[in-house]
Amino acid sequence: MMPEELMPMQALRRSLWMVVQAAPTELRNLAILNLITGTGPSLALFLGKIVIDEATRLLGDRSMQDAIALFLAQPILLWSVVLVVLLNLFVDSIDSIGTTLFAALRDRVQGYVQGKVLHKVAYFDDIALFETPELLNLLELTEKGVQRLQRLSFIVAATLVGVFLFIPSVAVSVSIAWWVPFVLMTAAIPSIYVEMKYHKKSWRVEETQAGVTREMHIYAKVITDEAYAKEVRLFSLQSVLLERWQGLFGRMFTTMEKVRRDGALNVMIWALIGGLGAALPYVYVVLGVLAGSFTLGDLALFTGIILQVRRSLYILIGNTGEIYDVALATGPIFQLLDLQPQLVTGPNAIAPVVDVRPSKRGIQLQKVSFSYPGSDRSTLEQIDLTIQPGDMVALVGENGAGKTTLAKLLCRLYDPTQGSLYWNDQDYRTLELPDLRSRIAVVMQDYAHFPATLRENVGWGFLPKLQEDTAIQTVLQEAGLAYLSAELTHGLETPLGKQLENGIDLSGGQWQRVAIARALMRLSQAELLVFDEPTAALDPKNEHEIYQIFRAIAKGRMTVVVSHRLALAKLADRIVVLEHGKIVEEGSHEKLMAMEGVYHTMFSRQMSSYL
Repeated sequence: MMPEELMPMQALRRSLWMVVQAAPTELRNLAILNLITGTGPSLALFLGKIVIDEATRLLGDRSMQDAIALFLAQPILLWSVVLVVLLNLFVDSIDSIGTTLFAALRDRVQGYVQGKVLHKVAYFDDIALFETPELLNLLELTEKGVQRLQRLSFIVAATLVGVFLFIPSVAVSVSIAWWVPFVLMTAAIPSIYVEMKYHKKSWRVEETQAGVTREMHIYAKVITDEAYAKEVRLFSLQSVLLERWQGLFGRMFTTMEKVRRDGALNVMIWALIGGLGAALPYVYVVLGVLAGSFTLGDLALFTGIILQVRRSLYILIGNTGEIYDVALATGPIFQLLDLQPQLVTGPNAIAPVVDVRPSKRGIQLQKVSFSYPGSDRSTLEQIDLTIQPGDMVALVGENGAGKTTLAKLLCRLYDPTQGSLYWNDQDYRTLELPDLRSRIAVVMQDYAHFPATLRENVGWGFLPKLQEDTAIQTVLQEAGLAYLSAELTHGLETPLGKQLENGIDLSGGQWQRVAIARALMRLSQAELLVFDEPTAALDPKNEHEIYQIFRAIAKGRMTVVVSHRLALAKLADRIVVLEHGKIVEEGSHEKLMAMEGVYHTMFSRQMSSYL
C-alpha cells in the first residue's frame, strides 16, 4: 500500500479543478474584476497619448490666451482627460473589492481542500496510515500541499491580472512594429525555464526532507505538549530537545538555502538578458520620434506599453514558476486522496488459503501470519486459534510477542498477510467494516483522551445513546466512576482536557475507567470484547474490581484480554501464550502451571515480586 507517483501536470490539472470546485463564484467575480483592472492601464495609456498629442498641438495655438477656455474648447482633449480621471478613480475604488474577494477565495479553497483531506484520513480504515513512516511522510507533505493549494487561488487570480494586462498590451505593441511582442516574449522564455527548474529543485529538497520536517514537529510537540511538560522539566530535557530541533532545522535550512541562492542567481542573470531584449523596442521608438515617424504621444504610449508588456510577462513568468511549484507540492494531496487501504471488503477481495471452511460458530484464525507494511519481519506466524461465544481468552507473553497485533487483527484494523479470519463462518473480508466493528467493544492499550465533555468521552462508545443520561450513568457506575459526574462542576457536560476552555484533567486511572465505560456503552450489541492492557493504570485494589466487571460482562460473549498482569489471566477460560509471534502454549492456568513451561516461568517470576 504505497502511493502512486503523480506527474506535475496531472497534479496541476487536478489542483486547478479543485480550486474551481471549491470557489466557482469567487473565481468568476475575480475574473471579471481582473479583466477590468487588467485592461484599465492599457486604456489609460492610450488616452494619455491623446492628451499629450492634443496638448502638443495646442502649444502653438495662441489665439486664446485663457488656458481654461482653450481646454474647454477642445472636446477631444477634454473628454480624454475626464476619461483618464474617471478610469483611475474606478480602478482605485475596486481594489478594496479585490481584497475581499481574495480573502473569500482563500478561505473557500482552504476549507474545501482541508475538508477533503480530513475526510479521507478519518474514513481510512487501515491504520497503517498512522504506523508506516512512508505514509506518515505523505501526511506531512499533504499538510504542506494544502498550504500551497491555498496559495494557488492567489496565483490564479494574479495570473488573470497578467493575462488581461498582456493581451491588450501586446495588441497595442504590434502597432509599433510587428516584431516587438515576439522580441519581448523570446527574451522572457529563458527566465520561465530557469524559474521552473529552480522550483523543481526546491520541491525535491522539501520532498526528501519530509522525514526531517516530521521529526521537527515531533520534538516541537514534546516541547510544547502538556503530556511531556512535567518530565521535560524534572529531567531537565529542555536543552536536549531544543538542540535536536535546532539541528534538524539547521540541516533542512542549509540544504534549502543553497538551492534558493543558486536559483536566485540564475533568475537574476536571465532577467538581465530579458531586460536587454526589452531595450531594443524602446530605442526603436525613441529613434522614430527623432525621425518624425512617431509623435511625443506615441513615445509616451509605447514606452508605457513596452513596460506593461514586460510587467505582464514578469507576472506570468513568476506565476508560471509558482504554479509549477504548487503542482509539485500538491501531488501528495492527490496521492493521499487516491490511496486505497489494504482492507478491502467483498468476495473479490478474498484469496482462499484453506480448502475447507470452518463449521463452528465464533471466531477462527487459520494459519494467520502478519507483517507490518514496509517490514520484512513477521510479527505473527501461522496462528491457529478458535474463540467460541462465552469464551474468555487471555493473550500473554513478553513485550513484542505479538499480543497487541493479534488484537488489532481481531478488530480488523489490519488484514493478515497470510491466512484467514472467520466470524461465525464468514470470512472477515466479506463483512462490512462498520457492521463488524459495531459488534466489537474495545479498550486499547493506548486508549484515547478525547478533548470533549465527559458525556462525549463515554457516549461516543455508542452514538445512539449519547443523549441518554441513564445509560451513561449506568456504565460510569459499572466502571467504578459513579461519583465522577456528581463531583464535576458541570456534571456530564464538563469538558475533559486542559486544552479546552474550563476543561479539567483526570488521573490516569480515571481516564482508563472512562475508556472502559466507553466500551461498556455498546454492550447491548457487542459480540466480541477486546481488552488490551485494560488495568495498566490501576492499583491492585481497583484492578481486582475491574476484573470482576470484566468477568460479569464477558458472559455469553467472546472476550480477548491482553495483559502483562497474569492475575487477570487466571480468570480466563483459556490462556494463549505467545512468543516471537507464535503460539507456544495454550490451556487453563492450572494446566499451564503443571506444564512448567513458558507460562509457569512468567507467572512464578511475577508472583515472586509480591513476596
